[in-house]
Amino acid sequence: MEMKKFLCSKCQKVIEVPYGIPKPDFCPYCGVPATFIHRIDAGGRGLGPGRGRKCGMRMIEKLGRE
Repeated sequence: MEMKKFLCSKCQKVIEVPYGIPKPDFCPYCGVPATFIHRIDAGGRGLGPGRGRKCGMRMIEKLGRE
């Protein structure tokens, strides 16, 4: 199973979480909140760079014109 990797900036430990599971709310090693936990791998399961919410809106507008 593929894993996402996060780094706790407080204790410098790597946290691995399976895809489909959100980032932990607290570091399992030192207990700091999620604001100290940051993604360190490339990601890759999303829509790609620059393909956020606006991309979906463009698609909806395009479908409305047809």
